[in-house]
Parts: sequence; structure tokens; C-alpha cells
Amino acid sequence: MKKRIHNQTSLFGPDYAYLVVLSPPDDIKADIALIKKELNAIADITEKNVHSIAHITLTDRRTDDEALPEIIKELTSGSKPFPIRVQGWDYFDHKNSVTVYLKINNPEPIIELMISVKSKARTPHISLAKKIPHKTFEVLRPYLEKLEYSAEWTCKEVTVLKKLMSKKELGFKDRVSIPLQ
Repeated sequence: MKKRIHNQTSLFGPDYAYLVVLSPPDDIKADIALIKKELNAIADITEKNVHSIAHITLTDRRTDDEALPEIIKELTSGSKPFPIRVQGWDYFDHKNSVTVYLKINNPEPIIELMISVKSKARTPHISLAKKIPHKTFEVLRPYLEKLEYSAEWTCKEVTVLKKLMSKKELGFKDRVSIPLQ
């Protein structure tokens, strides 16, 4: 199947990228931003990783359906607020690269949300450094082994971020918050 050219006029409308996330409170996002800066001071984890705002991804989609936030609201309508506990770190080995992340200690409610929004993902986490070379990971490992970060908050909403793919360099500009009842 041919890939869609995102800056070409479509019969169906513009192409959007959606990111459906759980967002920690600002103080926790700030703590994680500092950890990323420390990692970057030790070894280059890339500007994209340093500037990525801490979040837990439920799913991401590319579609021309502007009603996706309403669909996500419907799919999550039975979900209630729940605690999220972050403690420790781990990594995914992608063979050619490594993703370092903070672990979620009570993933079950997040996995239920992932299932409800039809995500294929089943490992909730907060990325610190995505797809870094193995050599970079080995340089960071002594710091990570001493890292004892933990945090807890009550998740009260799902956030849907949206960007127009023909202007993807502008990033996610639209945001819809869906309260958990």
C-alpha cells in the first residue's frame, strides 16, 4: 500500500498526527527535565530527547478524522481517576538503539486505558532518552544505576494532542483535556 503524502491535498481532508497521553503535574515534569539535562551533560541524548516533555503515551494515530478527541472521550468514559507511581528505570533494547525510561510501578489502570483506546502498546513508561546508540547508553549507565527517582500523582485526565502533518515542524499545537470521571 502506498504511503500518504502528508502535504498533498487529500480527498478526505488534512492529515493530522494525534498523541494521546497522561501528563504528570508540572513539578514532576520539571524534575524529569532536569534528569534529561543531566543525562545530556554526560552524553549526547539529542535535543529532541532533552526537550520532549515528560508524559505517558497511551496511543498515537495519524488520520484525517478531526473527531478523534471525541472518540477518545467516548472510549475512556468509564475510567475513573487513579494513582500513578513512578519508581526506578529500565530500558528497551531495539537491537540498533536503546530507549531509557522511568518505570510505572502500578501499570494496570494505564494498561486498561491503553486497551480502551485500542492501543497496541502495553508497557506504560516515561521516556528519558529514545533510540540512543548503545555506546551512549553504556556511558549513561553508571549515572542511571545511581538514579533513585520516584514520584506519585493522581491521574485525573487524558490529554489528546494534535498537529497538522503539513506543518509538523510546528509541533503539537492543539490540546484537548478529557477528565476521568
